[in-house]
Amino acid sequence: MDERVRQLSDQLVAKWTSPEGVRLMAAGTAVVGGLLEHGPLTEPQAAVLLGWPDDEVLARFRAMNFGLEMDPGGVAVVGAGVSLNPALPHSMELRGGRRHGWCAMDVLMFPVAFQEEASRVTSRCAATGQPISLTVTPRGVDDVDPSTAAVTLAPATGGDIRDVFCDRVNFYATPELARQAVDVDPELAVCSVAEAWGIGKRLADLF
Repeated sequence: MDERVRQLSDQLVAKWTSPEGVRLMAAGTAVVGGLLEHGPLTEPQAAVLLGWPDDEVLARFRAMNFGLEMDPGGVAVVGAGVSLNPALPHSMELRGGRRHGWCAMDVLMFPVAFQEEASRVTSRCAATGQPISLTVTPRGVDDVDPSTAAVTLAPATGGDIRDVFCDRVNFYATPELARQAVDVDPELAVCSVAEAWGIGKRLADLF
């Protein structure tokens, strides 16, 4: 594994095992559970799940640099890593339905966290739009198509998680295309899909 990839992996684990990270993971997991069970959640509905005041859910998440994804009308929560938004490019099989993720890491990690035996994941190359598909299992990834697919990783600190991490963590059809993204954004690193799954497994084991 590339040293930069290792550093970013360790940084991710450090983020989510810090006291604030543990609190954020617990809150995010509660919201994800509600989304999977009930569908979109109003702020008062999310507050019930969290045991928080009705009007503080969005603000508390923002204070932890984790802005929840809202529906187009801004009324209901539709995403917290796992998303109900079909417009997102990353999708996975989760809890008997087709769900979506904010980034490549989400669709590699959440099937493992939820102990899916075989989750079919689809996405597209962030550079060319070429379809990318694979199967995520508790033991690794299978049937990666194209077999040359790669993933970019990013630091997860310094602002809202979707801005600093999710929007920059994508699938690419080839390592060369991924490295072109690094040329533009030197904070990124490139890894194989299998290596990205391994990082996702480290995170999934924290749930």
